[in-house]
Amino acid sequence: MPDNLNSIALNQYSARFTTTVLNEAYRSQDVITGAGLLKLTPVRQVNLGILNRLFEEWKNNAEAFRSPYFDFSNEEVKSALEEFMNTASQHIAVKRADLEPLLSDSVKDSLKLLLAPATYFEDRIRAVADTEFTHDKAEQLVKYTHIHRGIAEALLGRLTDSGSDSVYQTQAVSWLYEFKDNADLIDDVDQHLIQFAEIFPINLSELRIQEPTKSAPQPQPHKHESFFDSAFSQLEPSTARPVAPRAEPASAVIGEIMAKANAGSSPERDSLNNRFKVDIPKPSEDKSYGSVPLKVENIAGSIPLGQRFMFVNQLFDRNSEHFDKAVYELDRVKSFEEAENLIWHRYASKYAWDVNGEAVTALLAIVKRKFA
Repeated sequence: MPDNLNSIALNQYSARFTTTVLNEAYRSQDVITGAGLLKLTPVRQVNLGILNRLFEEWKNNAEAFRSPYFDFSNEEVKSALEEFMNTASQHIAVKRADLEPLLSDSVKDSLKLLLAPATYFEDRIRAVADTEFTHDKAEQLVKYTHIHRGIAEALLGRLTDSGSDSVYQTQAVSWLYEFKDNADLIDDVDQHLIQFAEIFPINLSELRIQEPTKSAPQPQPHKHESFFDSAFSQLEPSTARPVAPRAEPASAVIGEIMAKANAGSSPERDSLNNRFKVDIPKPSEDKSYGSVPLKVENIAGSIPLGQRFMFVNQLFDRNSEHFDKAVYELDRVKSFEEAENLIWHRYASKYAWDVNGEAVTALLAIVKRKFA
């Protein structure tokens, strides 16, 4: 599944889906109750997304109700406030103008979850400003997840097994990338697409970002092979096929890799993540990151223009926005160990880095300077 979706097409589909649903829902009523929201659309994930947003608003309203002039720690006050909020939650009544943005956002999130689950769950893990992924957050993620629920349950299970009530967000993300390709945790996409199509026809080719195809192969200077170039030789070195005259889209290559990985008579097979995982250098190799001549206050301001081009082109698939986001996140961590964890378990696996390459070594050297 792709990591990125076409945001314009996603917004357009969400608007059409929302308008179709609301035109029918408000045909004979002015407000929709909580019970009505549970069955507003045939897509359960969309309905759960609306309830999740209402739940967050409900909690925010309870907090806003507090005043410095009254003792809200008093047991009688706490009991009365809880009773009031619970009673209010039983009388949901949403007008069209208020429901429209909730439904639209829920449709977009549901499609992201369906078509790009790894990106969706990583965004949910990092949704809050703090750096911890807590047990309460994991439980809420499971509660409001219907599509690919197995991934949410696996995250909660891994956190429970750790014996801790919380872990760093980077640790939770590393767990996610361990089992994001586990077929047992992923739903059948088609069955959910059918439910979306009951409301409004859906065109996957518009929602997914398509990689441009090349009319003919051009001579290229020697460089490190990408994951997609080397995958077939790793799978079947003795039966590697010659390069075709046309480059296939990345989606087609992924599909063929999936088919090869699933073939075979062995009942126990490795996931794609295990077959092509990034080999993290041992701690003894830290000297390869270079010397640390001068401490810097921030990583972003210490990267020369030439190196920036190298990092964007060689490490982040020529996407400067992805590079800027990564540098921003690296600047926010508190230690070099946490920065390394972020680099190996998120970026290196996501972009299939050559961990011993010049660009990775240079990036680590710069990051290390901040924590010298």
